[in-house]
Formats: sequence, C-alpha cells, structure tokens
Amino acid sequence: MIKIAKQVIEFYLKNNRVPNIDELIVLDKSLVSRRANLFVTIYKWWIVHGSAWNIKELEVTALQELIKNTIEAMNDSRFWNLVLSDLSDIQVRVDEIISRDVLNTNEILKLDPLKKWVLAIKKDREKLAVILPNISPLLLTWEDFISSLSKKLDEKFEEKNYDLFAITTKQETSF
Repeated sequence: MIKIAKQVIEFYLKNNRVPNIDELIVLDKSLVSRRANLFVTIYKWWIVHGSAWNIKELEVTALQELIKNTIEAMNDSRFWNLVLSDLSDIQVRVDEIISRDVLNTNEILKLDPLKKWVLAIKKDREKLAVILPNISPLLLTWEDFISSLSKKLDEKFEEKNYDLFAITTKQETSF
C-alpha cells in the first residue's frame, strides 16, 4: 500500500489530478477485491504533514479508499500544500484498521499507548479526534495522549463527554 500511496502523491503533484486506477501499478490484487478502513499519514522530514481517514462510508474497494485518503492527507488544511520538489522528503504510513472496541470509563488509562489508537467522538457529534500510537516521541503515556486530545479538540478533554474507542491496526510505513 505504501508504494501505491507514493504513486498517488507523485501522480497528483505532476498532473494536478487524482490518478485513475489503471494509471497505477498495483501488485496486490486483493486491494481491488476487498474493502478496508485505511488511515493515511504523510510525513515530511519525519514530521506529520497530513492525515486522512474515512470514518463514515468506505469506498467500494481498498484501493479506492487508499487513493481517496492519500489525496485528502496531501490536502490536509492544517498544513501547507506539498509541491513536486517535496517528493524526496516524504514518508508515508498506512494503517489498516482491524478492530475497534468501545472503551468504558477509565479504560483509556489502561491501554498501551505504543500499540493502541484512541478515537474520541464527542457525544453531540460536533468534534472528533484520533490519536495514533507511535505518532510522536513526545506521546509516551496516556496522560500525554489526553493532553494531545485536549489540543486536537480545542477544549479540555473530559472522558464523560466522549464516546471512546480503542483501535488496533496493521501498519505499513516507508521508514
């Protein structure tokens, strides 16, 4: 999936459009025959540059999901736009979600922050934040993650106001 994501990035930067499936080299044919919930993170100089994940409707195939989320990660409004000269400085991480489990009160503090993600969705559905494992060397404990959630949500994170999920993924990276 990493090679495909990198092809998508390069194609988009060179042609200023999303590639068609037949314009990509896809060696893993299972990507066109199955669905998958994928989270794409793009790094530049080892710092997060953008990320995207489809929490609602999945695309018809894993390949379409990968293309869509790669393009959205490239255009993440929190960061500057990538340009063609950035290609040599880009790293990619693709996480395929394999389980999503509801967390009960205080269970967040029992998770291994190096292995589990946390998805926090405000009960009124107005805000959402995702924290990935190993996303930053500064996030080592769940107290660090809770601080990060507060920043991402732009409010003090209070567990009672959120539906929380522990997420397990299978990860591929280019680094």
